[in-house]
Amino acid sequence: MTALEPRRPHAELRPEDVRELMGRQTEVLELIARAAPLREVLTGILTSLEDLMPGARCSVLLLDRAHGTLHHGAAPSLPPAYVAAIDGMAIGEGAGSCGTAAATNAPVVAADVLTDVRWTGYRDAATGAGLRSCWSTPIDGDDGRPVGTFAVYHRRPHAPSSREQLLVDRFTHLASIAIGHARLLEDGRARLEAETARRTAEELSHAKSELLAAVGHEARTPIQAIVGFAELLGTMDLDDARRREALGHIAAAAGHVMDLLSDVLDMSRLEANALPLALEPVHVGDAVAEVFGLLSARAEGRQVTLVLERGSADRAGDDAVLADRRRLRQVLLNLVTNAIRHGHVGGRVEVRVCADADDERLPVLVEDDGPGIPPDLLDRVFTPFARRADDPARTPTVAADEGAQEESIGLGLGLAHGLVGAMGGELEVARSGPTGTTMRLRLPRADR
Repeated sequence: MTALEPRRPHAELRPEDVRELMGRQTEVLELIARAAPLREVLTGILTSLEDLMPGARCSVLLLDRAHGTLHHGAAPSLPPAYVAAIDGMAIGEGAGSCGTAAATNAPVVAADVLTDVRWTGYRDAATGAGLRSCWSTPIDGDDGRPVGTFAVYHRRPHAPSSREQLLVDRFTHLASIAIGHARLLEDGRARLEAETARRTAEELSHAKSELLAAVGHEARTPIQAIVGFAELLGTMDLDDARRREALGHIAAAAGHVMDLLSDVLDMSRLEANALPLALEPVHVGDAVAEVFGLLSARAEGRQVTLVLERGSADRAGDDAVLADRRRLRQVLLNLVTNAIRHGHVGGRVEVRVCADADDERLPVLVEDDGPGIPPDLLDRVFTPFARRADDPARTPTVAADEGAQEESIGLGLGLAHGLVGAMGGELEVARSGPTGTTMRLRLPRADR
């Protein structure tokens, strides 16, 4: 064992040492100020000291107070095998220089690890790494207790000089600042993450409650219709025409409930990234034509003209995208249905397949001539069952003339947005105003 020499005045440092020390200290403080990772800061401290103490190899071990163990912080020039051998060592008075320094909160100098009794358990690891001496200084935390150790190794027996003590004292202090700053940042991030997680959980819980309430509200009307017409069939003697009409109403209401439940299930699968997709080349123009056929009766009911503009897509393959055929049809059904519903009676809905666009994704525009999406809903248009703010100027007559604009968006747009994203595409509101709304769908081209 070797005791440290009594400390001499700061003047023992040579003028060139002071200049170099100030420059290196400034570099380290700049690293700390920009919140560089702790290992990067500690490496900067250790390499600076090694430059000022030729032949020295330095390391910092961080103390886990809860378990009483030391763990690798930084060691830019020590052999990796040795670093691994001492990583996680338990502190104690016989645990080498670092373990003893952390346990006693006092510097420990082992001028020769071959003869120092505190190195019995780590002697083989040290000599195998070519290390013969180790001087370790505890790094104090804000509470005066160790948060780690600062070790200086040499390849031959060595006791620190007064100059070396002064240098190590300074760099140990810098290491203490760096560790304290890093832990403050870590604690702040942990608190922020905990608070963010709490708020997110509350928001999700609130959103789920709202969704359940909205689904219940949405399903109540068709279920009431089913119950009402079922009672009518059971209590009244109806002729064949009225019986068929009542059964038709029941079937329609049941279909609406089934569609609603199917949409809710799809939304939950999308949120869990568990929606099965079969991606294949699909011609968008053909899919739009199929959707127009399915919605022709609805369009006729509102006297809406459906128009498909293919551009140059008549050339084979120009409008082919990589998509799930059924899910693409589901998205187009939703967008065109919305356009018919919210456009003017006697108006026009146009779907333009922009095959000429020089884009990795094929743009598809769905345009209506309705009154546009209410401004207070624009930023929530893909949120299931988002509701618009009360508009006192919007009377039932105006609403009917504008295409029976509903008070809630429903699930459709949110589901369409999720389906498009799952297929690697984008869905957005390209334009919305008094002359109509344009929804832009972009999907990966099949040939790129």
